[in-house]
Amino acid sequence: MSQLQQIKAEFTRIFEGIADRRGLPVIIGRMMAAFFLEGRELNQKELSDITGYSLSSVSRAVERMVQMGIVHKHKAPSREYFVYHMKIDYRDLAVGGLEAWIRHAELSKNEIESLRRRMEALDFRKENQSEASRLHTTLTELEKNTEIVLEIIRKDLKELRMIKT
Repeated sequence: MSQLQQIKAEFTRIFEGIADRRGLPVIIGRMMAAFFLEGRELNQKELSDITGYSLSSVSRAVERMVQMGIVHKHKAPSREYFVYHMKIDYRDLAVGGLEAWIRHAELSKNEIESLRRRMEALDFRKENQSEASRLHTTLTELEKNTEIVLEIIRKDLKELRMIKT
């Protein structure tokens, strides 16, 4: 394997990881890498050849990518098949990842807040008060720190959205 092929393989692994961390099938990451590496429109056969996945797997994945707004689909001029091109850049992928992280963090923060409030409504026996107090402090700190991180990321995300490439 040439050095360039090794770099391309590592690039592809990076995008497989990006997809996996966002809860998407690895094939979607491999296809995103293919679009970046090829820098042009691709049809399903080309995507299959590049990624090593079957045509049926590519067909399902590319349709999901179209539904997600990652890929645009149109008929190839003077051809009877569709071609696809990726509509987003890495900044868009990062923004989407941050937005997903924010949603998960907000959910976790709300769950922590709910548990903290439930604890406040309970009357713990004397032998459990020290442990309950420590747990309450931990929940309060988690809630507070999650909100601080959320505020920072929301601010940075707003700035990222305003950047024109």
